[in-house]
Amino acid sequence: MPRVHKLSDTERFCWDYIQDNLSKISHMTISKVAEASHVSISTVNRTLNKMGYEGYSDFKHSVRNSKAHSSNGFSSEVNEAFLKNETEITRTINQLSVEEIESAIRLINQHNDITLIAMGLSDNVSREMMAKLQLFSKRCTRYNDPEYMKYHAGRMHESDLIIAISISGETPEIVDSVAIAKSRGAKVLAVTASPSSRLAQMANVSLSAYKSKIKELDFGLDVASRIPLQIVNRILIDAFAIYKQSATIRES
Repeated sequence: MPRVHKLSDTERFCWDYIQDNLSKISHMTISKVAEASHVSISTVNRTLNKMGYEGYSDFKHSVRNSKAHSSNGFSSEVNEAFLKNETEITRTINQLSVEEIESAIRLINQHNDITLIAMGLSDNVSREMMAKLQLFSKRCTRYNDPEYMKYHAGRMHESDLIIAISISGETPEIVDSVAIAKSRGAKVLAVTASPSSRLAQMANVSLSAYKSKIKELDFGLDVASRIPLQIVNRILIDAFAIYKQSATIRES
């Protein structure tokens, strides 16, 4: 189970507040964070413990280190973009657990017929994943057209694995195709940045990336970064390669 899934509702609210206000954290005491997020000091500490930190001081130190580039000559807006990308990478890595990666590896290892579905910019992630899985002699197909996704989902069987990639986990065409595939007995591996989304809840195994709450530039189009999904993809494929060589990814 990923670390974020282990949080209670109150702890998740606290964690969301902290992530939404990273730029202020280095100037806030733990009591101020507790007051601003409407939780107790013990809840703040417990939340950070569950997310892999020794406590609030350890977390603040991590945040300060991530802001070391603030004097690099770039504007505050550009540095905020740096922080956004760094946060997405770091938080994604930190919230993945050996249990969920191991479960995903088992699914991939048990299935030779794999279908990947994704739309928009997430399709780039599925394209790379398919190319890597084919190196392991997996029979992979990939679809980004809604009609093709549903058509092929309706012809899946228990021997099939469908890997659905969606940063929101709520893309209707993806969710509908997964529902069809699941009704046919196919197993589902979801890669998303929303662990509470419909896609994540439908999946046999769900890998959760972290999507920063810092506002994206608004072009009227979906231009949200897929870096968190790419990180999950890279870790999963690397771990799968190690598993195939040594049959384990856990500490000895």
